[in-house]
Amino acid sequence: MPRKMEIERRKKLCAFLLMQNNYIIAHLLEKQRQRKRKLASSKHLLQRELEGIEIQLDREIVDEDSVLYGRVLRISPNQFNLILEKVRPIIQEKKTPFRNSITPEERLKVTLFYLSTGRMPFRQTKPTYIPTITKILRQTIPALYNVLNGEYLPFPTSEEEWKQIAADFNDIWGFPNCIGAIDGKYCKTRPMSSEGDPSMMLMVIVDAKYRFVYVNVGTDTKIGDAEVWMHSDLKYSLDDNSIHVPSPSVLPRSNLVSSYTLVSDEAFPLTEYNMKPYFGKNLTESQQHFNYMLARSRRVVENAFGMLASRFRVIFSPIKRVPMTFSKIVLTCFCLYNFLREESIRTNNHLDVIPNVELQRIVEENFIEHVLDHRTVRSTGYGPQTREGLREYFSKLHLDLEN
Repeated sequence: MPRKMEIERRKKLCAFLLMQNNYIIAHLLEKQRQRKRKLASSKHLLQRELEGIEIQLDREIVDEDSVLYGRVLRISPNQFNLILEKVRPIIQEKKTPFRNSITPEERLKVTLFYLSTGRMPFRQTKPTYIPTITKILRQTIPALYNVLNGEYLPFPTSEEEWKQIAADFNDIWGFPNCIGAIDGKYCKTRPMSSEGDPSMMLMVIVDAKYRFVYVNVGTDTKIGDAEVWMHSDLKYSLDDNSIHVPSPSVLPRSNLVSSYTLVSDEAFPLTEYNMKPYFGKNLTESQQHFNYMLARSRRVVENAFGMLASRFRVIFSPIKRVPMTFSKIVLTCFCLYNFLREESIRTNNHLDVIPNVELQRIVEENFIEHVLDHRTVRSTGYGPQTREGLREYFSKLHLDLEN
């Protein structure tokens, strides 16, 4: 009897253990099925989100007529593909079984849209899209700057490069030994950067073909152009000629030797390497002619500012969500601008050139000229003598052409 009871007890125990084991296995299988369903649902939702971004972006590009084929950037499909191939290795993300990724093409479209319009790439950006778009901008904008900066925003450091700029100025604008037009402007709007900068000043040098060869992005708007210039690395480099500006040379069709100089407005000091116009009401005819030739050459920097403002609205828009330091965004815009100018020159397809009247309006709408304080812009060194020599040169050349 006891043995029968022991056998019966063991049978019940085995049945209980088997039932418990089956329950555990069924529970684990159910959990696995739930995980698979959750993963499939997450992938489906992510895919829907990515497709939604791409569809809405493509629709908005067409509606806004702004990024790829419109009137603001005037970037062609070939130019887009050139930029894409340069930046693709950096912004390409690998696909995994657990995560899909946005293509480099869409990343570049989102970034160009942001730089062109100054806003997120949807009229009513969904809150769920904002982290994704911000992440794209954080990755793609520095990538664009890194791949374009060295090739399209290089600062000349050899005599040959400076001489080529001077040759272009002489051929196109008739001003010999000119190594660039310099100017400084404040942006009218005051975008707040991630570091809390209240406003922004741009000081640049532009060559004869409207390309920026020097860019300085500053945030202290309490000082004027002359003070910025006096404390800039460019002035120190010109003073000690560490950037290898050529020695003075003979001007074309004359025996006059003159220095290589920049051209500027009245806000900058007159020095041996910077020419500015004569100031006053009772100017002689030759002084007026010099001012005309200088203004004609200096106009390239005004036009370049106008073309920049017409393309990249992010520089002039109040931005609440800045994905990085604002100066990096601005420098990336300058790199893209120079890339587009270079492509326009290479293909001889100058779609980016804007009529002067329109450029003047664009500059006035987006920039503030600094109020001139003549106490800070006194002439120094051999500046007056260099300007007098150029005045005589232009006067004689003008008389020869008339005769």
